[in-house]
Amino acid sequence: MSSASDLLAPGVRRMRPDDHFMVLSETDASPMHVGALLMLEVPQAQKAGLAAAFRRQLAERLPATPLLVRLFQSPEGFDSDVWVDVAGADLDRLVMAEDMPLADDAALYAAVAERNMIRLDLTSPPFLAYVFTGLRDDRAAIYFKMHHCVADGIGFQEVLRLLSDEAPPVPPRTADATLPGEDEWRRIAEARFAAEEGLRGAQSATRKQALAALEPLAGERAATPALDLGGATSNRRSYTTVSIPLEPFKAVAGRLGATVNDLFLACASHGLHDVLASESALPAEPLVVNTARSYRRAEHGSFGNRIVAMHPHLATNLSDPIARLHAIQASMRSEMRRTAYDEALLDALEKPFGARDRRATFARLHGSGGRVLPGNVTLSNVPGPAAERRFMGWRQLHNFPVPIIGSGRFANITSRRSGANLDMGVITDAAKIAEARAIARGFEEGFAQYAALGNNQTSIED
Repeated sequence: MSSASDLLAPGVRRMRPDDHFMVLSETDASPMHVGALLMLEVPQAQKAGLAAAFRRQLAERLPATPLLVRLFQSPEGFDSDVWVDVAGADLDRLVMAEDMPLADDAALYAAVAERNMIRLDLTSPPFLAYVFTGLRDDRAAIYFKMHHCVADGIGFQEVLRLLSDEAPPVPPRTADATLPGEDEWRRIAEARFAAEEGLRGAQSATRKQALAALEPLAGERAATPALDLGGATSNRRSYTTVSIPLEPFKAVAGRLGATVNDLFLACASHGLHDVLASESALPAEPLVVNTARSYRRAEHGSFGNRIVAMHPHLATNLSDPIARLHAIQASMRSEMRRTAYDEALLDALEKPFGARDRRATFARLHGSGGRVLPGNVTLSNVPGPAAERRFMGWRQLHNFPVPIIGSGRFANITSRRSGANLDMGVITDAAKIAEARAIARGFEEGFAQYAALGNNQTSIED
């Protein structure tokens, strides 16, 4: 949902500062995409033409999404950069048929890891799709990615819904939107900034209050430890997946007095601990996570980024699994106490020359090689559909995330619900952790360990 101040002209919407962050934090070594590897049940005899069918699916549904747009920079960075609606997309270029034979899932994951590093051209619709038909069994895969500046993980799930069979086709657009000339754009922007001056002043006062409230909490946050695996992120990736039935996962979490997210973090901690220990790279201090909480409300609409960064630690310095789980829960509670104040710092109106100043700030950060946010790794648990989903009539078997690795981190594990499963994507900087499968295997071993502990806990209580 766009407010009146978001609209520069019909079909021309200003980019919020939160979304601009996703553009500016991107580098060749850290493309900022939100992605999914959709596994579909498609008989071998019917795989021919799957890419063409997906192009038709998109052509009929893209106008309902925020993806039929191009990005334009504002003159001199005075106003926000803007999304301009376009009538259509070159789907022959944006949807690629990948028909090469794939011996197994590992070959598919290697192909996805390679394509994960291809940056998107934001002067055209900000997405790409790769349709893989070369799997030997009755499955096909679609790797679909869009730029993170369009929406966060929750918004991405809505995009996938709108592109699936669940959503009906919509009428096509007939023309591109038109930008005003530079002089007119400047006049409109000056009027907007003048009208919003009072609101910006109120937000500034709220931010000062939030900063003051955060000061007493500063000592609660664990510092991000320096790692041998830290430093600049490479342009190489290793990718794999994990799928665990959701109901058993929820049941184990419940028996341990934890949420699904608590158990997800604890299992990830187990995997990361074992892999770093095997590499003689485990720090004495606990690893710190870059994760997020959504603050999206109905008035915000379905798209754009409405997330607050959180940085709990993973208690990788503790060997006892239950003590580790409890320490993670305590760290998450501490981080949750901060989020209302962090939200006040983030949810800000644009200011004159805000786009120009943000570009200068990120140019300095990239020049120094500094980490943009705290955290050694990224972990995310994103809601997903409970019901069965289909594309072009074919049943979706899995909706595996294909995560990103932010500057200065070495791994990302992202989970989302897909029907009866908790589907996860694990990606590593392959120059630091050569095989993402090692972390995935550790995650699965961690869940087995907690499942056994949960069963013991039940028998003791009974």
